[in-house]
Amino acid sequence: MNLSKTGQGLTGPAVSLALFATLILITTGRVTTAQQTSSNATGAPAAATVNANPMPAAQVDEIVRAFTAKESRFRQALNTYAFKRDALVQTIGMGGQVTGEYHRVSQFTFDDQGNRFEKINYFPMPTLTEINITAQDLEDLGGVNPFALEAAKLSSYSFKYVGKEKIDELDLYIFDVGPKVAPDPKKIKERYFQGRIWVDVQDLQIVKARGKAVPEDKNNKYPTFETYREQIDGKYWFPTYTYSDDELTFGNGNVVRMRMLVKYTDFVVGRGRVTITEVGDAPAGLEKPEPPKLESKPTPSPQTQKQPETSAPTEAVTPTEGGILNSKATQLPAAKYPDEAKKIHAFGEVQVQVVVDETGKVISAVAMFGPESLRQAAVDAAKQARFKPTIVDGVAVKVSGILTYDFTAQ
Repeated sequence: MNLSKTGQGLTGPAVSLALFATLILITTGRVTTAQQTSSNATGAPAAATVNANPMPAAQVDEIVRAFTAKESRFRQALNTYAFKRDALVQTIGMGGQVTGEYHRVSQFTFDDQGNRFEKINYFPMPTLTEINITAQDLEDLGGVNPFALEAAKLSSYSFKYVGKEKIDELDLYIFDVGPKVAPDPKKIKERYFQGRIWVDVQDLQIVKARGKAVPEDKNNKYPTFETYREQIDGKYWFPTYTYSDDELTFGNGNVVRMRMLVKYTDFVVGRGRVTITEVGDAPAGLEKPEPPKLESKPTPSPQTQKQPETSAPTEAVTPTEGGILNSKATQLPAAKYPDEAKKIHAFGEVQVQVVVDETGKVISAVAMFGPESLRQAAVDAAKQARFKPTIVDGVAVKVSGILTYDFTAQ
């Protein structure tokens, strides 16, 4: 994951967060309450009764093979479902006040060709200044990411049996998990999970996990998280809740406290055709999320564009959302590093919100996030991008999305 700082020439820490909310994930509705009381949000285990009786190696291997095989089937099934994602990331200052916020509510559905895309329902201007949410973070939050304890990844991980624990009416196996070989952040880009998982004794499915991504370096840090699952359609255990409240300590000694809450709802089997609707108000209940409660700053409901006055029926004027558009561009000129940025050696990622017309031409470009001295250069480059027309229900439509530009200090 690329590191990018926010602001102009910042000397404080900044980090690209690994918000891999659907990693190896977790829990049934039957055990949610007990799980939240048996561990805290920072990942430190609370007091619990663990039966540490040893288990034969052959039995451990059999259990591991069983739940990793089910993880493979879970991942394949998740790729066929549409769902809603509500992602909230905050930085916390002295006294517990919220110092910055990134809040994005999206619907993930499918186009005519069966490709998943993101329709943004609610996305106020981010106010984060100490950390930066990158394009890769957004892809991770989309629910289809490279993190999973699938059968294909089995050879890369070691599993240490810890014992058994009873939560509510469930008997659970406990395993500590980590990469077999400590990854070197200078030589490898792939991230691995390191932490603890709980596996249901009867169903041999992961019902709880707590951990983080590795490797880290002095500037690239990842929060410890917990994720929970619920059963969907009576057969698949999909993520519905991920939470983190952690302090990230950087190589220069600076500390950033962050909170993250990601909720997944409205799982339905994906369709090949979609219906475009207008952006609605912020969903109810965000001011009082499920425990542990986040103290989200009040935000106004987004305004919906008015339809032109006409006697004939009109189509919704809001463009369909395309999410991160870099990989979809047929032409994507690089951004020129500005002369004024050289004076302060500014660097980082700039996110530009663009609107693409029915022919694939960019008709609007606005920098949403990133160092101020680099924004105009990113906007100028974004205006030159070109795309193939986007077809929805057989008709070419406007598309709104984000182009990202990474700048290296000069």
